[in-house]
Amino acid sequence: MLGTDQLMSRALRWAVDEHDLTVDALKTIPGPLKSQLVDLSIVVADDMKYNQLKYFRPFEHQRQFFRTGSADRRGILAANRVGKTVSTCYETAMHLTGLYPDWWEGHRFTSPITAMVAGEGWSQVALVLQNELLGTQDVKITENLGTGAIPRDCIVFDTMRNDGANNIGCEIRHTSGSNSYLLFANYTQEVRQLQGFKLNLAVFDEQPPDDFFSEIVTRTATTQGKVLCSFTPLKGLNGLVSKFWNKEQGYEYIRVSWDDVPEYSPWGEPFLLASTRRQLEKDYLPHEREARIAGKPVMGKGAVFQLGNWPTYKTGEYDFTRMMNIHRVIALDLGLVNDKTVISLMYYDPYERTAFLHRQIVVQGIEEAVPTQYINHLLRPEVFGCPIVLPADASTAGRYTMSANSIRELFESYELNVVDKPIMNPPDSQGRVTNHKAYGINQMRQMLEVGNLMVNENCTHFLNEAQNYFVDEKGRFSDPDDCIDSARYALLACLQGIAEPWDNRTPADRMRAQRDRYVTKDYSNKPAWKQPYDPA
Repeated sequence: MLGTDQLMSRALRWAVDEHDLTVDALKTIPGPLKSQLVDLSIVVADDMKYNQLKYFRPFEHQRQFFRTGSADRRGILAANRVGKTVSTCYETAMHLTGLYPDWWEGHRFTSPITAMVAGEGWSQVALVLQNELLGTQDVKITENLGTGAIPRDCIVFDTMRNDGANNIGCEIRHTSGSNSYLLFANYTQEVRQLQGFKLNLAVFDEQPPDDFFSEIVTRTATTQGKVLCSFTPLKGLNGLVSKFWNKEQGYEYIRVSWDDVPEYSPWGEPFLLASTRRQLEKDYLPHEREARIAGKPVMGKGAVFQLGNWPTYKTGEYDFTRMMNIHRVIALDLGLVNDKTVISLMYYDPYERTAFLHRQIVVQGIEEAVPTQYINHLLRPEVFGCPIVLPADASTAGRYTMSANSIRELFESYELNVVDKPIMNPPDSQGRVTNHKAYGINQMRQMLEVGNLMVNENCTHFLNEAQNYFVDEKGRFSDPDDCIDSARYALLACLQGIAEPWDNRTPADRMRAQRDRYVTKDYSNKPAWKQPYDPA
C-alpha cells in the first residue's frame, strides 16, 4: 500500500507526463492551469490508490521478462531488491483480470483462469505475495484490500476464504464477465493437499522444494498452463534453478543484476541508490554476494564442486586414437528401482595425470531391470575388451540380476573384461582399504579445479548432478549422485593403474613412439637411401 504523499507524488508525475509538461514549465504555468493540475492529481491519486495495475510502470528488465511469455516455464533469476516479485505479481494480476496495458507484449489469456501463487511459508506469503497482490498483509484490515496489483473493484469480497490474517483463495472479476480464481499456498504444505485440481497459472516466489514444484506443475498439464518463477538463487545450482540455468527444453529465464537496474524508478523515485548498494555489498557474506548482487547461483558453504568454469570439451576435440599413452576404463554404478545404472567410459593419460570423462550411458526403466539388455552397450566393438570395474555389491548373488547369478558372473559369462576385484579406495596410511565416498569425491574435485579431469559436454547428466552436489553439516552427500559415483569409480581405476592401453601396443612400441617424439636423430652421415623421406 502506498502512502498518501507517494500517491500524490506519482499522481502529479502522471498528470505532468500525460500532458507533456516539463519541470521548467511547472514553474511558469499560470494559476488557473496550476489549479487544474492539482485537481487532476487529486483525482488520479484517489483512482491510483485502488487501481495500481492501471498505473503500473515497469523497469526495462521487467518488460524483458514479460516478453518471454511464449515459454511454458519462465524464470527471473535476480539480485536482491530489483523488483522480481513485483514482476510476477503484476503479470499475475493482468492474467486474473484480463486488464492488459497497451504496451503489453507478453502472453495473454483470453478467458478467466485459476492461478496459484506460492512462497516459503504462510508468514512469507502474507508479507510478500498477499501484500503485493491484494495490498495487505492482514486481510482483516479490509480498507487496504485492493491497494495492491489487483484492483479493488476486481476482488469479489464475499468469496474470500481466510485463515486469520491470511487469504487462502478468492474470486477475481475478469473482463469477460466471468470470474478467475486466485489461490495462495506455501512450501510447507503437504503435497497430498495439493492434488486433484487444475491450474492455468502457477507462480513460485523463491525456490520451491522439488516435490512441491513437481506436484503444482502437474496441475497445469491438461490446461497447457504457464509457470512463473522469481528467485535469488541462494540455494545454488540445484532443483529448479539448474533447469533454468542449464536452459533445459521449455525453460526460459532472464538474469538481472544490480548493473541492470537504475538508481531511480520509472516514477523518478529513489530505488536502489549507489550508496545503498555499497553498504549492502559489505553486509553480505562473501559466498552470497554473486547471488545477491548479480543473480548468479551461489556455490554456498555446502557445495562440493565450487567451480566457476567447468573443464569441458566437445566430441571430436580430442582424437584419442592418435594421443600418446592413452589408457581407458569402463565403470558402472548399478541401480535398482529408483536409482539409475550409469556406464562411464573414461580415457586417462598416466604421464600427464589427466582424465577424460568421455561418455556416460544412463540406463533407466525397463532396460535397467533386464541387465542383458544394457550389456549390449559393453559388447560394442569399439569398447569390447576394455577393463570394467564394478562396485562391491556387484558380486552379491541375485542383486541387480533377478536371478541366482551376480551381475559380475553375468558379465563374465559374456566374456567381458571384468576386473576381478571390486573398485575401492587405495589403502590408507594404516593399510586399510575402504569405499568411503569422500576420498574419490575429493580427488575428483581437485582434478576438476586444476583442469586435470575433463568432461565431455555431452555428459549432461553428470554435469547437472555435479553442479547440484552438496554435503550437509553431518557430511552426508546429496542425491542424486549415480552419474557422479560411476565417474568416481572410473577415476579411482585410472589413479590405481587399472585402466589399460586401448591400442594393444607393447611397452617397446610405446617407448619407440616416445623416443621419436622427444629425441631428434642425426641422419647426416647416412647414405641418402637410409635417410627419412622429407616431402619438402
